[in-house]
Amino acid sequence: MNRNESNPSYRPELQALKLIGQEQKVFPVLRHASLINKNPERWVAKPHTADTFLLYALDLGEGYTLIERSLLTDAPWSEEQLHQNAMENLQKLPFQVKTQEVAGNRIHFISPSDGYAASRILLDPVIRQFDAAKQGDSLGVAIPHQDVLIIADMVGDAGANLLARLTYDFASKGQVPISVLPFYWEDGELTPFLVVSHGADTAIQRKPPTTK
Repeated sequence: MNRNESNPSYRPELQALKLIGQEQKVFPVLRHASLINKNPERWVAKPHTADTFLLYALDLGEGYTLIERSLLTDAPWSEEQLHQNAMENLQKLPFQVKTQEVAGNRIHFISPSDGYAASRILLDPVIRQFDAAKQGDSLGVAIPHQDVLIIADMVGDAGANLLARLTYDFASKGQVPISVLPFYWEDGELTPFLVVSHGADTAIQRKPPTTK
């Protein structure tokens, strides 16, 4: 269990926090849209997919707190400055990749203990490297919760079905689920998909494309 997920409500009083001088401690995080929809004016957020949002976290060592608009106003930083700082910090974080092969499908797991594993889906050059090296028909990605990013080198519908089952399983076990739907990754575009069963048969149903 990673440090941030072990206490997802970790949130000191905002009046004790300042962003000034903390440029190296902000990172991007992903959350399900339901969090934003409850109070859209509260958060500094931008759409990621139809079901997910990009937010920002101030890392406090033992955990992090999501950055609210009031905290950003006090900085004062622009949203673009916050985004640039967060992405630059994310790019500096190291990670390792664990790979398993299942029925010809190569499944890559990125799950460092820094609390920002799923955020690596935002690193376009990293995903493009996996796409360039794929041996199957398509590349799939999944962010079931913040502590894992799954990248799948998929062979046909069977590979997509495998990724869908893995995504659901991981999402059901994460304390802060992000998305139960996996995505096709195609030149930077994320297209969520469902596995639809018709008796003994299954079919892959793509939802409308979304932004990366």
